[in-house]
Amino acid sequence: MNATATIWGSHYRGATLGFFGLAFMVAYSFAAITTAMPAAANDLDGLPLYGLAFGITMATSVVSMTIAALWIDRSGPQIPLLTGVGIYVVGMFLSAAAPTMEFLVAARALTGFGSGLDGVALYVGIARVFPAHLRPKMFGALATAWLLPSIVGPALSGIVTDHFGWRWVFGTVPVLAIVAVVLLLLGSRGSGLNVPATSDESPTATTGRGLSARLWWKPAWAVVASVSVLLLGDASTRAQPWWPAQLGAAVVLLAMAVNVLLPKGIWRAARGLPSLILMRGLMGTAFTIADVYLPLFMIDQRQLPAWLAGLSLTVGGVTWAVGAWLAGRGTLTPSQSLRWGAVFMLFGMLIATLVLLPGWPVWIAWVGWAAGGFGIGIAYPTQSVLVLGESKPSEQGANASALQLSETLLTAAMLGVVGAVFAALLGFGEAGYVMAFGVACALGVATLSVSRRAAAAEG
Repeated sequence: MNATATIWGSHYRGATLGFFGLAFMVAYSFAAITTAMPAAANDLDGLPLYGLAFGITMATSVVSMTIAALWIDRSGPQIPLLTGVGIYVVGMFLSAAAPTMEFLVAARALTGFGSGLDGVALYVGIARVFPAHLRPKMFGALATAWLLPSIVGPALSGIVTDHFGWRWVFGTVPVLAIVAVVLLLLGSRGSGLNVPATSDESPTATTGRGLSARLWWKPAWAVVASVSVLLLGDASTRAQPWWPAQLGAAVVLLAMAVNVLLPKGIWRAARGLPSLILMRGLMGTAFTIADVYLPLFMIDQRQLPAWLAGLSLTVGGVTWAVGAWLAGRGTLTPSQSLRWGAVFMLFGMLIATLVLLPGWPVWIAWVGWAAGGFGIGIAYPTQSVLVLGESKPSEQGANASALQLSETLLTAAMLGVVGAVFAALLGFGEAGYVMAFGVACALGVATLSVSRRAAAAEG
């Protein structure tokens, strides 16, 4: 293959548009549905189920990510990708037609299941369609696909919700998915998108049927993990007097499930793939916790309007895309991208945390979040490229799934724990925010430490 080819050249343009379109669809649907969901909950008299409508998608995606890993490594990514998009589209249309909040929650469970299949299949699909030297640019393009929806998505979906109703928001998102899939199929003809791993690469070819049987226990453990995610979300509301016991039980169950679902060596940050996968979980969780509590602090303690409080999200999204673009250009080596990404994210969070101090201007948080977004933008595409590059074709599904599961499960666990402690500290001024940012910064320090071992995958 011509080494001078680009992702926007004639050979890869169609596939690039398809992958870009799928990422854009996911990003827009996230922004749009988050904006439209309050209206849906009010219209369906379902505010008590509001949190579950979001948590259920994370829970079901955990199961489908695990299934996707086994499915893709045996049949290739195309069929799981199409199946995931189909389930997602059905779930969105059912959401648009939901007569009750309970029905909407069930439909959201379908969309979560479909998005889990898509997420893993999309990563492996990039590895099958693009040569190694173009993958950094493609993952950088995916980050850019998240930028525009994060800026205009909330405003656009708000206008649609106000003038046409929330059902139109849910009903129009699937159109983007269908268009993206058509572009992807047309643009990836003749590639390895629908090619399974060869029989001699199959995990069962050298290790026997016993290992295969054990592998298929993973979806059962994924169900345990998804139930734990839901229990954590419920416990974080502290609505029941037994919430501490529920929180503890959920954390224990989740830890047991993670021990099965993620690669060996992840807890001791073994060099290479385990550290890369652990770094993704630590980095994504740190960023998400700060991302959740920073706008809330601005509204609650600094009395900013919602649109201005959310400026940090926009600033971080822009610099994230810039960092991903830089990573795709290959200006930095992979090890430099991982380490500098961790440094910038931690530095940015420390700067943003200064807004908790009396007398410090609010703009200091936006400066910090610009640095934090830039750091995660550099590191994220690099992690994905290294994980896929270090994986045999028969392991790409499993490792891509582990990369996403690490972030999803650790984020869910920490948000549940931090949310419960935050609620308990509500009567103590800014103590809850100090705790939340303290946890985020501690995870940032851990990310920086692990980045040194993760960089060993470059070799």
